[in-house]
Amino acid sequence: MALYVVERDLGNVAPEQMRRLQQDVATACRQLKSEGNRIRYISSSVVPVDALALDLFGSDSAELVERVHAAAGVPYSRIVEILDLTPRFIAGDISRSRRSHHDAGRAKGTTHPMTANSPELARWLVDGQRLFSVCLETLENSERLQTRNQTLESENEMLREEVARLRHKVDMLQTDRSEMVAAFNDLAGHVTQVVDHILQKSEDGENSK
Repeated sequence: MALYVVERDLGNVAPEQMRRLQQDVATACRQLKSEGNRIRYISSSVVPVDALALDLFGSDSAELVERVHAAAGVPYSRIVEILDLTPRFIAGDISRSRRSHHDAGRAKGTTHPMTANSPELARWLVDGQRLFSVCLETLENSERLQTRNQTLESENEMLREEVARLRHKVDMLQTDRSEMVAAFNDLAGHVTQVVDHILQKSEDGENSK
C-alpha cells in the first residue's frame, strides 16, 4: 500500500464536529475493507495556526481514499501521495519507518514497513493519537478563550459607557456647584449691602439727635 495525506480545512469546523467527521471516515474505511479493498485510516494531525487537518491513509490507490471521503460526506482540499524517506541508518528508537511501496531502496520480498514491526507501528499510532488529542484540546481551549475574550470585550464596553455616564454626571454636578457658588456670592453681596444700608441709617439717626 502507498501512503496518502488528505488535507482538510478546519476554518469553519468545530472540535466536536471534527470528531464526528473522523468517525464517519473510519466507518467508511471499515466498509470498504469489508468489501475486500486495502485501505487504512492511520492517523490525523492538526496544524492549529493554519486551521488545517492532515489525515494519513495507507491505500492501494488514491481513488479508494476519495471513495472513503465521498461515502463519509467529508470535504477535503486535496489528496496527495507521499514517500517516507526516513534514512535507514537512523536507529529505530528515534525513527519509525513508514515507507510506501515506491521506496526504491526496499529489497525485493521485504515485508512492508506498515506491517513489519507492529509494536513500532502501534507506538507510532499511539503517539499520533496523543498528539491529535493535544491539538484538539488546543482548539477547544482557543475557542473557549475566544468566547471569554468576547465576553470581556462586551463587559469592557459596558464599563466604558458607564464611565462616560458618570463623567457626564460629574460635569453636570460641577456646573451646578459653580452656579450655586455664584448665586451664594450674589446673595452674600446683597445681604452685605442691606446690612451696610441699615447700619448707615442707624448712624444717621443717631447723628440727627
